[in-house]
Amino acid sequence: MYMRPGYGMFQQQAAKMRLTPQLRKAITILQLSTPELLEVIQQEMNDNPVLEFTGNEWDAYNVSHKFQSTAVRRDHIYDPILHAASNEVSLERHLKEQLGFVKKIQPSIRKMIVFMIGNLDNNGYLVPSLNEISDVCKVDLAQAELALRILQGFEPVGVGARNLRECLLLQVQSLSECFPLVSLLIRNHLKDVADYRIHKLSTMLQVTAQEIQAAIDVIKGLNPRPGAAFHTETVPYIIPEVIIEKAGEQLVVLIHQAASPRLSVNGYYERMVKDSSDNNEATKFLFGKINSAMFFLKCLEQRRRTIFRVAQAIVEEQTDFFWKGTSHLKPMTLKCIADKLSVHESTVSRATSGKYAQTPWGIFELKHFFPSGLQMDLGNAASSERVKARIKEWIHGENHTKPYSDQKLAELMMKEGIQISRRTVTKYREELGISSSLRRKRI
Repeated sequence: MYMRPGYGMFQQQAAKMRLTPQLRKAITILQLSTPELLEVIQQEMNDNPVLEFTGNEWDAYNVSHKFQSTAVRRDHIYDPILHAASNEVSLERHLKEQLGFVKKIQPSIRKMIVFMIGNLDNNGYLVPSLNEISDVCKVDLAQAELALRILQGFEPVGVGARNLRECLLLQVQSLSECFPLVSLLIRNHLKDVADYRIHKLSTMLQVTAQEIQAAIDVIKGLNPRPGAAFHTETVPYIIPEVIIEKAGEQLVVLIHQAASPRLSVNGYYERMVKDSSDNNEATKFLFGKINSAMFFLKCLEQRRRTIFRVAQAIVEEQTDFFWKGTSHLKPMTLKCIADKLSVHESTVSRATSGKYAQTPWGIFELKHFFPSGLQMDLGNAASSERVKARIKEWIHGENHTKPYSDQKLAELMMKEGIQISRRTVTKYREELGISSSLRRKRI
C-alpha cells in the first residue's frame, strides 16, 4: 500500500541518556583542579550554613585569606610558606636607591633620571627615545644624554640600554679585562654570532677560529636582560592531590587531605531538624540545606575515591618509574586505565587533568604518566620521556669538538631498537632546550 509523505504529530518512544543537575555537579567537581576545588568549597561554605570543616588541614594550607573559613578558625597554625623570604625589591626602587647616593647633580638631571627609571621595561631597557625624553622634560638633548650616562652606570650593569647591542657593550666595558674582539663582534656581527658562523667570522676578521670561539664564550656570559631578575610574579605553589611513597618493598598511595579538606554537616542543625515537630519555613530551609550539603559531601567523597583508584592503577602500570626513575616511564593511554577500572576514558581524563602526585622523583601532573610511545624492534614501546633521557645522556657525554648531529642521535636510537626519525629527535632536543650540534661544537 502506498503511503504519501506528510506532516503531523506522532508519539514515539526513544531511550536517551540525560544528565541530571546532580550528575553534572558530580562531573564538574571531579574535573576541578585543587585551587578551583578550594574555591568551590569556600563558595559552598558561604552559601550553606550547615557545612563545617572537621580538621585543620584547610587552615594549615590556607595561603590566601579569601579561603578563610568562618566556621573553623585556627590562627595559631604556622604555615612555613607564608614566612618564606621573598624578593620585594623592584628594579625601580633599586635604581632610585642608587640615585640617592649620587651627589652634586642638577635637579633637572635628577628629575630626568627618575623619569627614565619609570620608563624602563621588565628587562631593564629604556623604552622612549632621548628626543622624546628631552621633549617631555623640556631640556636639551645634551642633558638627556648626560642623564642616560649616569643611569647606565648603575647596577645591574646594562640597565638603561636602548637595545640588545648597547646592553651587551655596556657589560663588556665594565669587565676588568679588555676584549676588543668581543666589542667588535657585538657592534658589527651580532647576527653572525647568533648563527654561530665561526669560520665566516674568522675569515672576515682575519683571526683564528679559536679566538672567535673565545669571544663568543664571553658574549654568552653576558646578561641580555639585566632587569629581569627584579621582575618577579607571584606563583602559587602546588598542593599534590596524591602522595606516592616507598614503604619497604611496596609503593603506598595516599590522598593528600589538604588538597580536599574534610567537611561535615553541623550536628546542631541536624538535631534541630530531627527534634522539630513543626513544618515551618525554618525547618524546610534547614532540611533543604542539609540535603544539599549531604549531596555535596557525596560528590567530594566520590571525587576522592576516583582519584585514589586512578592513582593506584597508574602505580600498578608504571611501577618501574616509581622504583627506578623517569627514564623507565613506559607509554600508556587513558584507555588502559579506563579498562582496568571499568570506567569511561573521560572519567580518567577528568581525574588526571590538573591533579598532581608527589612521588619519590618529584611532583608530576597525573597526565605525565600517559606519555606517547615509539615502536621498538621487539614489539614493545619506548616512552618519549625515556627517549629524551637517552638524548640528554648522549649529548652530555659527547665529544664537544664533534658533537652528535640529530641524524647521529637517531642512528644511536636505532641501535637500541627504538625506531625514531631525525625530525622527531630534533623535536625532542628542542623540547629539552638543547642547542643544535652546530651551536654545541667547540673549536
